[in-house]
Amino acid sequence: MKLFYLFFLFCFHIPLLWSQSEENVSTANELLNSAFFSEVLENAKEDQDALGTQRVVDLEESILKPSLVFSISYNYSSNPLKAADGAVNRLDDGFTANFNLAFNLGIGEYPIGDNVVATPSFSLMQMRTYNDPARDFGSDLKAFDVDVQIVSFSIPMVLPDDFTLAIGHSYVRPIAFRTENVINYSNTPSVTLMKNIPFSNGDILTLSVGGSYTFSEGDTLAEQISDPIYYQFIAAIMENSGIDPLTAQPSNLQDSWTNMLNLTYLKPLSDQLTVLPSYTFSKMQYTSGSNTGREDYLNNLGVSFSYAFSDWFNLSLLSNYTWKFSDDPNSPEYEDFIGGIVAGFNYSF
Repeated sequence: MKLFYLFFLFCFHIPLLWSQSEENVSTANELLNSAFFSEVLENAKEDQDALGTQRVVDLEESILKPSLVFSISYNYSSNPLKAADGAVNRLDDGFTANFNLAFNLGIGEYPIGDNVVATPSFSLMQMRTYNDPARDFGSDLKAFDVDVQIVSFSIPMVLPDDFTLAIGHSYVRPIAFRTENVINYSNTPSVTLMKNIPFSNGDILTLSVGGSYTFSEGDTLAEQISDPIYYQFIAAIMENSGIDPLTAQPSNLQDSWTNMLNLTYLKPLSDQLTVLPSYTFSKMQYTSGSNTGREDYLNNLGVSFSYAFSDWFNLSLLSNYTWKFSDDPNSPEYEDFIGGIVAGFNYSF
């Protein structure tokens, strides 16, 4: 789950994985639109030989555009358990090793009228996080090691004046792989509107606003996770990923909406080196259950430097400061600083 958080963090901050593209909103889109085979067997012509067997004579490019993205990262966190100041379970200064693999499939371009083009895409992601790989805390954090599997579908629509409207849906399954425990299943439909503002010097400012609704299936987190410290850790990771942790408690009917605002500024420093500062604000509002009316707020301020050694390999340095607060005095609030290095590899078929 921690990996899930870092992965999305990358989405905001590095050429993925997320450019990684695991980088920002534009990286996330870049990932969704990544390419694979070329255009489809349109108008494939058939012929027959003397034996009457059919053979394809002419192949055209495929509309399918697949790609693979793999990233490895090592990150520092000032508050690895995302605990409030003074909490008995707070740990200071921790590290994580993260491995992310994504398969992305573009499914062509489809004009809608004269001024709109839809570019649907499909993505499969497998993420794994190892907490405290140096064992500074012994084996205490091994229980927090998590796999996250994500299946998503998106339909970005390129609009006039550098606007993009993306409608998507994602299915997420976090797994405590050491105990083979599937924590829950969540579905999140979403919509995002993006505006790119290019400048004459080559810089690009991207503004994004979006909303999503998350609902889950499975046992409550309390039933799945008996350790209260582990529960708080998982909840914090989900919040940092823009997913409401209480929606993972279907027996409590903790439905919620999430609204997001993101600003990123892409500045090329050279043909290979780019810097990407960003800011993200998200608001989670509970609409049913015992926390009806509660609102949580998450702020994320970060910057990343990415150096492209080639078309298929890049190295990134990132730093990120996150702070969360709530209108519910019983909800834990925390701050966390993260810094790390990410190696990203990508291949387009």
